[in-house]
Amino acid sequence: MGYPTTTLSFQQQVSTRTPPQERPRSGGFEELLDLREAALLLGMHWKTLEIMARGRRIPALKVGKRWRFRVSALNLWLENGINSNTTNHAALTGEE
Repeated sequence: MGYPTTTLSFQQQVSTRTPPQERPRSGGFEELLDLREAALLLGMHWKTLEIMARGRRIPALKVGKRWRFRVSALNLWLENGINSNTTNHAALTGEE
């Protein structure tokens, strides 16, 4: 007796996935984002994010062959970038 199989198109797979901000957290463990989810969150292309992760310019974890990202680490990375001396804070905020 064989098991029934179901095939989903890419669009159906994407639409059935729960967005990262709506996923429940389990007992203090922060769920990790995959490469495409993190890129979407940051508003960049996934390949650019992958290059940054390989170059250790952004906080990332490699689990097996896949890159994973913590939202809290990305947020801290962004905050440090905004507050650093190398970032033009006035250009980012529009303030002098």
